[in-house]
Amino acid sequence: MQVEAYTTRPCYGELAAILLIGLAHILVEISYSDLIARGYNAVASIAVIVYLVWRFRRTAGVLRVWGMRGDNFIPAIRAQLWFVVAGVLALLVFGVISNSPSLPGAFWMTIALYPVWGVAQQFALQNFIAKNLSCVLPNRLGLAVGASALFGVSHYPRLELVALTFVGGIFFTLIYRKFPNLWAVGIAHGVLGSLVVYIVLKEDPGTAIISYLTGG
Repeated sequence: MQVEAYTTRPCYGELAAILLIGLAHILVEISYSDLIARGYNAVASIAVIVYLVWRFRRTAGVLRVWGMRGDNFIPAIRAQLWFVVAGVLALLVFGVISNSPSLPGAFWMTIALYPVWGVAQQFALQNFIAKNLSCVLPNRLGLAVGASALFGVSHYPRLELVALTFVGGIFFTLIYRKFPNLWAVGIAHGVLGSLVVYIVLKEDPGTAIISYLTGG
C-alpha cells in the first residue's frame, strides 16, 4: 500500500482493534488481579508491535505519517510547551492543596522513562483513534473531543485518570493536528504523566524501579 492511500483513507480495522483492546483492558482491570492485568497488557502490546512492524514493511513512508519525524520537532515542542507549563503549574498547585508528599529523588527516574510510555499512548490516540475518526469528525475540535473521550474511557475505573486523559487528550490532539510530531507530544505526555502519578495518584514507581535494579 502506498502512503497516500493509508493517509487519506481511514482504517476502521485499526480503530476497532484499539477500541477492543481498550475495552478488554477495562474488563481485565475490573475483574482480575494486577498480575493478570499486567500479563494482558504485555500480550496486547506485543500484538500491536507485530502489527506495526507489518504495516511498516507494507507501507512506504509510513513513519512520517505516524509523526515519527524530526523536521518539525522544534515548532512542535514549542507548541506543546505552553500546555505543559500550564499543566505543571496546575498539578503543583493541586499538590499543595491536597497535601501531596514532596517529589522524591526517584521522581527523576520516572520522568526520564515515562516519555517512552507517553509516545506509545500518544501513538494510539493520534494514529489509531484520531486519524481514523477524521473522516467521521472532520472538525478539528470535534475530532479532538471525540478521540479524547474514547481514549479517556480506556483508563476506567480510575476516574481521575479518565478525566485527566480526556482533558489532556483534547489539547494534545489539537496541537498534534497542527504539528504532527510524535516525539514532541510523547515528551509532553511523559512530563505531565509523571507528575500525575506522584501528585494525583500518589504512587512512586521511580523508587520501585531503582529498588528492582539494585536488588533492594
